Amino acid sequence: AVVSTQSTGAMVSLAGICSGYLFKKVSKYAAATAVVGYLAIQGASQAGYIKINWKKVNDQIEDLKEDLTDEISEIVSDEDTLILENEGRMKATARRAYEALKENAATSGSFTAGFAIGILFA
Repeated sequence: AVVSTQSTGAMVSLAGICSGYLFKKVSKYAAATAVVGYLAIQGASQAGYIKINWKKVNDQIEDLKEDLTDEISEIVSDEDTLILENEGRMKATARRAYEALKENAATSGSFTAGFAIGILFA
């Protein structure tokens, strides 16, 4: 069965509205859960139920900083190769994204508009 462009646009818009509505509702609950979890951990720490070994934390952070510094120095020393590789990947990714949007412009626009409406009215 052939589905008209208007029907497809309407279905995609409805899917966008539902997605936007759910996204906003779920993100509210996720943020509330993160805040409550943080407050619970802080309260337990203040009450003495949780002890943090700050020396170990600082040692691990220093180790990570050293590892990152070594990796960054390797990347910077090979700057020409890095720039050429990333430029090629970025162009290829941009081209694929453009082609996908060009082929599905109507449905992409309908979904995006629906998503925005769903977030607005959630």
